Amino acid sequence: MGRELKGVFEKIMMKLSYEEKLKLMSSLNWDYLDKHEDMLAVIEGRLVSSGAFTRDKLFVRSLERLTWYTIIGLWGVEAIKELYTPETAGRIWPKDLRKRYDFALAVLRREPLPPARWGDEYYKQMWHPFLSNRWYSAK
Repeated sequence: MGRELKGVFEKIMMKLSYEEKLKLMSSLNWDYLDKHEDMLAVIEGRLVSSGAFTRDKLFVRSLERLTWYTIIGLWGVEAIKELYTPETAGRIWPKDLRKRYDFALAVLRREPLPPARWGDEYYKQMWHPFLSNRWYSAK
């Protein structure tokens, strides 16, 4: 990573304390009785699993429920690049969220980005909620 880009990441990346990470674990997994310390150990790679959660499952759950900068603070950029695979992406719901992470990871990995979509298909999708057919179908 270039020196300038690394400096930008350091400025915007959240520095989370151990207590803040534990609090995130409690909000991320409020519906499970597993120990939050064990889940954090799975994220950090010190344990293989905690109850029903493996590192991959916790990663997908984080992607679905946390903000991007919180995910960076919790997992770290290198772990995100390593864990985000096509199989992982396929488990993210909803599909729009998956597309956003595909784009973000392409930027992190310095992969070529897809061209801008300004064709007829995108135009119709963009205007569909605003210009409903019901307004124009009445005579």
